[in-house]
Amino acid sequence: MSEQLTGLKSEYTDKLRRLKLLEAGVEYGQIDTYIKYLTSDSADEIEKQAAELVADIKQQDNYGDVYIDDRTWRPFK
Repeated sequence: MSEQLTGLKSEYTDKLRRLKLLEAGVEYGQIDTYIKYLTSDSADEIEKQAAELVADIKQQDNYGDVYIDDRTWRPFK
């Protein structure tokens, strides 16, 4: 009985982590990449960790687009 309960609890937390990542803004195809960074079992903590993770991801994606950003150096302009 306890093995079955443990299995159900781990399945529930895995699905909850996936849901919170989706709600935070991670694309569906990238969930498996980022789910390993959510370590908590509490629903509130999982939601907080997902929000922090998405903030970190967005901070890293701040590169300039060569065709849009005028601050980007283009030697053959």
